[in-house]
Amino acid sequence: MVVWGIAVAILGVMSVQLFRIIVDDDRVGANLDKARTEAQALKLENEQLQSDINYFSKPENLIKEFKAKFDYKKPGEKLIKIQ
Repeated sequence: MVVWGIAVAILGVMSVQLFRIIVDDDRVGANLDKARTEAQALKLENEQLQSDINYFSKPENLIKEFKAKFDYKKPGEKLIKIQ
């Protein structure tokens, strides 16, 4: 009889531990999914920044963007704004 009581107690403790493991696994899985999503967003941002670096490393593109953003013109150039 005592053996059955000990066995039931051990089974109860093991059941509680198993439940905790399952809950922790769900939490870890959710955190992993979140981390993967953030990593993918950062990867896309990094690719865009690398693309911008490549684009702006060419002087002609840098001048073009500077002119467009600040309405800059070289002496003797004409500026036409279309809206």
